[in-house]
Amino acid sequence: MDKALAELIRISRATGKDPALVQGGGGNTSVKTADGRFMYIKASGTALKDMHAQRGWRRMRIEAVLAVLGDPALATLPAQRRETEVMNRLLLACEDDQPEAARPSVEAHLHALLDKAVIHLHPNVVGAYVNAKNGRSLLEDLFKDESFPPLWVPYTDPGFMLARRISRLVEAYQAEQGRMPSVLFLEKHGLFVTAPTGAAALRQVRRVIDRCGQGLRLSQRAKTKPVPPESLRRTRLQVRRALFETTGQYLPVHHFLDEDIAAFMRRPDAARLLSAGALNPDELVYANGPALWVDKPDAERMATALRKQVDKGEKPALAFLVKGQGLFVAAKQQVAQTIRDIALGSFFIRINAARLGGVTTLSRRQRQFINEWEMESFRRALVEGTSRGDLKDRIAIVTGAGSGLGRSIAVGLARAGAMVALADIDAPAAAQTAEQILDQMPRASVMVCHCDVTNEASVAGAFEGLLETFGGLDILVNAAGLAPPFALVDLPPDKWRLALEVNLTGYFLMAQQAARILIEQGMGGSIINLSSKSGLDASKNNTPYNATKAGEIHMARGWALELGPHGIRVNSICPGNVFEGSKIWNPEYIRVCAKKYGIKPEEVIPYYVSKTALNREIKGQDVADAVVFLCSDRARRITGQTLVVDAGQVMVR
Repeated sequence: MDKALAELIRISRATGKDPALVQGGGGNTSVKTADGRFMYIKASGTALKDMHAQRGWRRMRIEAVLAVLGDPALATLPAQRRETEVMNRLLLACEDDQPEAARPSVEAHLHALLDKAVIHLHPNVVGAYVNAKNGRSLLEDLFKDESFPPLWVPYTDPGFMLARRISRLVEAYQAEQGRMPSVLFLEKHGLFVTAPTGAAALRQVRRVIDRCGQGLRLSQRAKTKPVPPESLRRTRLQVRRALFETTGQYLPVHHFLDEDIAAFMRRPDAARLLSAGALNPDELVYANGPALWVDKPDAERMATALRKQVDKGEKPALAFLVKGQGLFVAAKQQVAQTIRDIALGSFFIRINAARLGGVTTLSRRQRQFINEWEMESFRRALVEGTSRGDLKDRIAIVTGAGSGLGRSIAVGLARAGAMVALADIDAPAAAQTAEQILDQMPRASVMVCHCDVTNEASVAGAFEGLLETFGGLDILVNAAGLAPPFALVDLPPDKWRLALEVNLTGYFLMAQQAARILIEQGMGGSIINLSSKSGLDASKNNTPYNATKAGEIHMARGWALELGPHGIRVNSICPGNVFEGSKIWNPEYIRVCAKKYGIKPEEVIPYYVSKTALNREIKGQDVADAVVFLCSDRARRITGQTLVVDAGQVMVR
């Protein structure tokens, strides 16, 4: 490994593991090679703490990077065209075996003109000064005993124009001081430290942080009070509905409450401090600005506040500070923690900047540039991941997800972009389904919940876990079921009762809980009952299955009438015989079927396939595709219906 790369990894990890120095993995680092020809620099979207010998960095030709900075024609281009051109040239300056999708830091040209080792961070203690109205004079006073004072950089749009401005300021500093600055404070942004070695840069960072921290007031932490689960449940659903009504987006909602959040929440000036606007690019990119103060968690009132933001050309807030309850963040799990960290830093900065003379925030034009800058969208997408499909970011729960059709449906929903709760009485089997989904889609959002669908408390617990993890619900698929294979004269009553409990009571209990949530949430939704062709066309020696599968269809029709006024659609799917991965089609059941038709066990599956019009075996994916369709907006006017997926065996009339 090149010594410069090893040094880059060391200083990146040292700073990245300290939450006081970074917010949500932000910041970047670089180290130049001994011959001065190359520079190793952190790649965009990589958290400093995750820097690795094999990934997270790019090696760049310094001469080519500085040539970008020295091209005066770039400054004449329209902003977005200019930044795209700059990034393309920076990519061409890379010389390594890293994947092309790994972009070098957007500030690479800035790093290239500084000393050998560069560390760029967004420490909260620095943020208090660079976001204070008289921050420059305060810092000059704080560092007045320095032989070589820090360089103050007035706010400039990030990217090429910032690098150009710093180039001019550094040149003037060198002319005046006879050397390059080692500390740069960037207004509304953060801190740059540069030194001849990585170790010296780290020491300089710690020195600056200690000096800045001395003049600030640490947050007075407050004890947290437990919030009633019902209150949290209601607020999650109200936040989700408010954003849906404003943007049409389906987003999970996460709740955070600790001593720092509690302390800020109880300040009499909390709402005023948050109303000042976005402090810096990170707060704008990840959270769409500061947290929205909420006195009362009512969806309509929150939606009104969000619409006002949109009407002003802003993006709607994703963080909500709810009085007495804590911080609610509407985002995927991958980015929710980042937004929480940024919000906590914002609370600290606002308190101290107000004490230091007043808070200064990004102007409307500055916010517009950042919101339109493709580089910032790229940076967030790397952290969050992108969802695609007909069910993008919708929240689903599937029973019987540990095997058979339940597993196939869960996988299909995840492929369609949904976040999926895998409910099964066999939790280890559901965990295997989760592993299968994540193997195929590493960024998918899944959770496992043990659930006995026949037990009311167990069902309630499954939905409680779902709301704690995802914060809402859009889809329920009832797929757990069993089929005791007995002739009428041989059917044990306990097997009959068990089938009724799982196939009917289980569907009822799950739908009841789901309907309560969907009605309260107020965003519509979809319930699917997985029935069977046997629910339409009875099969021999299958009394419990015939009865319960027919009952599931009729329950769905009744629910469709009840829930239609709430925009909740309820439909049934009747699969034919699906053999792959099925617990029903086990060796014992196949032997019973063979005996019923007077054929050999190995002839059972071909026999059933031959009964279809298409003469094709039905796969789990075929059923999953039907579920995705009925849950999607393409089926928005379909409810109370039965869709048969059996390759043409039973014709519905």
